[in-house]
Amino acid sequence: MTETADNPLGNDAAGAPSPDLRLVCPQCKAQYRPQHSTQGRRVRCRHCGHVWRDASGAVDAVAKALGTAASTWSQIGAARHARKDQASSVGQMVKKMAQPPRPLAAEWVGRTLGRYKLKAVLGQGAMGYVYEADDQDLKRTVAVKLLPTTTTTDHEPAGMKLFLQEARVAAKLQHPNCVTIYEVGREDGTYFFAMECVHGMTLAKLIEQHGALPANEVCYIIARVAAALAAGHALGIVHRDVKPGNIMIDASGNVKLTDFGLADVKGIEGIKELSKQILGTPGWISPEVARGERATAASDIYGLGLTLYYAMTKDRLIQAETKSAMVRMQQKAKSLRRERLPGNWPPRLRDIALQCLQADPKDRYQSADMLAGDLLRALVPDETDATVVLGSGRIEDNPKLVSPIVSYVVLGLLLLVASAVALIWWGILR
Repeated sequence: MTETADNPLGNDAAGAPSPDLRLVCPQCKAQYRPQHSTQGRRVRCRHCGHVWRDASGAVDAVAKALGTAASTWSQIGAARHARKDQASSVGQMVKKMAQPPRPLAAEWVGRTLGRYKLKAVLGQGAMGYVYEADDQDLKRTVAVKLLPTTTTTDHEPAGMKLFLQEARVAAKLQHPNCVTIYEVGREDGTYFFAMECVHGMTLAKLIEQHGALPANEVCYIIARVAAALAAGHALGIVHRDVKPGNIMIDASGNVKLTDFGLADVKGIEGIKELSKQILGTPGWISPEVARGERATAASDIYGLGLTLYYAMTKDRLIQAETKSAMVRMQQKAKSLRRERLPGNWPPRLRDIALQCLQADPKDRYQSADMLAGDLLRALVPDETDATVVLGSGRIEDNPKLVSPIVSYVVLGLLLLVASAVALIWWGILR
């Protein structure tokens, strides 16, 4: 059985695989025995065209790729921003478009909570208002999120529980692509938490105002969000609301994943008031979540795949007039097909999007780390990262048996040769 690739493979450059190694296509279950090593390589099933990465030995390689992200991105560059890395490219765009926060007429502006003096409203999310504030002790600008309601200790509505869970979950995550939580407090019955202030805009607003982004900038942004998700997944935290509106980009090009208010945390009992609700934002949730199943790390990856598609096209894959109609569409969503993707996308980026947006969670990336690693390599011309197209046949139960058809053909050829030799000798003897 043979393999071909986008570029020719070296002669056993990666070493010969174990004779017992078998690859099984996650989609059609076709089995293959590769003649060359495929560890860490993308492979394509010849039967159904499904592309996935052989992850049997790729974890260390992905970790190394993430560790050298800065040098990788500087090598990729951007055609319209020569000699600038992707952080500065995206940062300059945000700096031009982001407007400084202006104070709004709100009852909390000008008031003080703990050591924080609230200066302006930065925005409003599902769990409460976010204010720009001065930390009067440490003399720095922070963001303060609060619920402008007074509660008692014996009664906490679901919104308050989600608010506190967001602060606790975000505080557990110490990652450069997650917003840092400084303090959680309560004053006069009002809960609040102070966090890193990101001066910039959401990815949703950036695309709305600027339009679809070039592939190199999309890869840069999505790779960093994937790294943040990977850090959360390692701690048993599933975000459950991955979408462009929850991705912040500051004027230096730093990318931050925000809003863990709907996160599911392993080992923590869920909030009963929300147990029968579909959590997430319609249009950005996975098919299994739309059907009421529990979200997993693969569900976050699906949401990130939808975000990638939106960032590249400014079009949403899931569109309907109402939120309930969007949920119904997602309940029946099928795996994204290659012909649905624009033809001008880099081939490897198409492979990444397809694997993120598989209907069955088992067929998606099983690691956000691996997704981030693939995005780092997506635009780098590298012969060793070519997609391997697997052989044309399935492995039989006994791989040592020769196909009966082949046996008959060989036997027939031998009989013809023997007949020819006999005729020659008969002619000589005469």
